[in-house]
Amino acid sequence: MMTIGMTNLAIAGMLRNMAAAYEILGENRFRTIAYERAADSIEHLTSEVKDLWEDDKLSVIPGVGPAIRSHLDELFRTGHVRHIEATLKRVPEAVFPLLLVPGLGPKKAYKLVKALDMRTEKRAVSDLETAAKAHAIAPLEGFGEKSEQDILSAIAIYRKGQIKENRMGLPQADAIARDIIAFLQKGAPVREITVLGSLRRQVATIGDIDIAVATGRPADVISRFLSYPHQKMIEKGPTGASLLLHNGRQADLRVQDPRAYGAMLQYFTGSKNHNIALRTWALGKGLSLSEYGIKQVKTGKTTAYATEEAFYRALGLPWIPPELREDRGELEAAIRQAQGKPDGLPDLVGLSDIKGDLHIHSDYDLEPSHDLGRDSLAVLLDRAVEQGYRYIGLSDHNPSVTNHTPEDITAIMKRRKAFYEKAHAAWQRKHTKAVGIFILCEVDILTDGTLALPESAFTYVDGVIASIHSSFTQPEGAMTKRVVRGLTAHPKVRIFGHPTGRLLPDREGIALDWKEMFRVCKARGIALEINAHPARLDLPDTIVFDARRQGLKFIIDSDAHEATAMDVMRYGVSVARRGWAGTHDVLNSMEYNDLAAWLTPSRI
Repeated sequence: MMTIGMTNLAIAGMLRNMAAAYEILGENRFRTIAYERAADSIEHLTSEVKDLWEDDKLSVIPGVGPAIRSHLDELFRTGHVRHIEATLKRVPEAVFPLLLVPGLGPKKAYKLVKALDMRTEKRAVSDLETAAKAHAIAPLEGFGEKSEQDILSAIAIYRKGQIKENRMGLPQADAIARDIIAFLQKGAPVREITVLGSLRRQVATIGDIDIAVATGRPADVISRFLSYPHQKMIEKGPTGASLLLHNGRQADLRVQDPRAYGAMLQYFTGSKNHNIALRTWALGKGLSLSEYGIKQVKTGKTTAYATEEAFYRALGLPWIPPELREDRGELEAAIRQAQGKPDGLPDLVGLSDIKGDLHIHSDYDLEPSHDLGRDSLAVLLDRAVEQGYRYIGLSDHNPSVTNHTPEDITAIMKRRKAFYEKAHAAWQRKHTKAVGIFILCEVDILTDGTLALPESAFTYVDGVIASIHSSFTQPEGAMTKRVVRGLTAHPKVRIFGHPTGRLLPDREGIALDWKEMFRVCKARGIALEINAHPARLDLPDTIVFDARRQGLKFIIDSDAHEATAMDVMRYGVSVARRGWAGTHDVLNSMEYNDLAAWLTPSRI
C-alpha cells in the first residue's frame, strides 16, 4: 500500500486525484464535485487538517462531508485510505503527474496515457515531452499539431515550477494585481476595478490573479489587458480574457456592465462554500443568484445590482465583508443582524485602527541568539511617524545563551535599556510628533521550556514576547508542556510570538494542544501574536477565529527587521479580519497609556 502525505497540500492532492479518477471512470458527477470541493477547502485552510482531526473538528472544514471526513479519519489513524487507494489503482499511475501540466485535464491525460502506452508515474511528463517532440501526439484523434505545440509549451512551464497549482504568497499576488490594475487604469475606460476570489478574501496563499472591471466599453478594456506583458494568451471572449504572465502566473480579467457590477463582484469573490450557502438562502425566498443579478424564480425577471451592498440588501441581509465569506457562520450572523438580534456580524478591525507595532528588531547589537535588525531606533521612529503610530516596541532577540553567562546577559540588557531611553529622548527632542517606545525582548522558549533570559534581566524590559525558534518537531504533548512552561515562567511574558512557528510554504506549524494554550493564555492574560510577516501570517485565521470565541486577545505585529518591513502590517490585519477580530480584540488598537497599563498588570 502507498503512504499518503499528511500535509494539507498532500491531502488536497489526494482528493484532486480522486476527483480526476472519478471523472475518468464515469462515476457520479456529484461525487466528483464533492472531492473537488473538499480539495479546494483543504488547500485554502490556514490550519493543518491533522490538527483539526486531533481536536475532533473536521466538521468545521467547509465542503468536507461525512464520507470524506471518514476517509480523513482513516488516513490519520492508519496512514492509508483503503477506498481511495483501490480507486486510484483503477487508473494508470502515469495519469496523475500529467494533471500538473497546465491545460491537461483528467480525460485528456488519460487519453494520452492510453494512446502512448505510458506506464510509469516517474517518467510520465518526460515520456509525454518525448512523444510531442517526435510528433507522435498530432496524429492522435482529437489533438493535432496545435495541441502538440501547446503541450510542449505547457511542459516547459511545468519544468520551471510555474504550474497553476503552485500557490503564491499573498504579498506577491497583491503586487502583481496592483501592477495590472495600474496598467489598466492608465489606458482603458475603467469605471471601477477590483480584485476577486481568494485575493479579495485575503487568503494566505493565492492561485490565479482575478480582476473585475466595470466599464461601458468592454472591448477596449479587454484589448488593453491583452497588451499587458505576457508570454501567452490563454483565452479571449466578449466578457474577459486570460493571460499566462512571464512569471508563470495566470491573470484573468472579467468585464461587466456597471449596472450589474455588484452582482459580479459577489459571485466571483466566493468562496464557493459561502456562495452555496447564500444561494440556498436565496432559493428559500424564491430567488436565484448569478453574476448578472438576482432572478425571481416565478417570473424569470432578473434585477441587476451596481454594488454588493445593494445585492446583499435585496436578499434581506447586511453586506458581508469579503474576508468573512468562508462559510464559518457569517450568513447566520448576517441573518441575526438583519432581524435585529444580538451577535450579528463583527465590527472588524481595520489598518487605521492600529496604533503601534510591538515586534520590531533594531540594529542595536546585543549579541543575540538570532539575527539583528538593520535600522537604528531613529530610523524606526521616523517610519512609525509615517505609519501614524503612537508607539513602537523594540523586541530584539535575547542575547545568545551559549556565548554569555547569565551575568553577561543581564549586563547587556541593562546597557540596552539605557541606550534606548537616551536615543529615544534625543529623537523626541527633534520632533514634534510624539512616538512612545516599549522596551521589550523576543525571548526563546528553549527545548525544556525554560526562557533564554535570566531572572535578573527581566528588570530591564517592559515585557517579553516568548517564541519558539528551535526543535519544531517535538510531539504535541512535549511541545505543549514546553510552551506552557515558557509562557508561565515570568509575569512579564505578555505575548506568545508567532505561535505555530510555521513558515509558508515550507515549514508546517508546531504541534500544540490549542485548548490548553487558550486556557493558559486566558488565565495569564497573555496575548496571542498575529505575525504579519508574509512568510508567517501566524496565527492562522482559523485559530484566531477559535481563540476569539474563547475570549483571548491579540497583538498584530510586523516582526520587522528593517524599517520598510513595517509596511506588512496590513497582511496581519487581514488575518485578524478573517478570524472575525474587532478593535476590542486587538490590543495594539489601544492608546499608549492603556497598552502600558496592560503590559504591567497588578501581579508584577
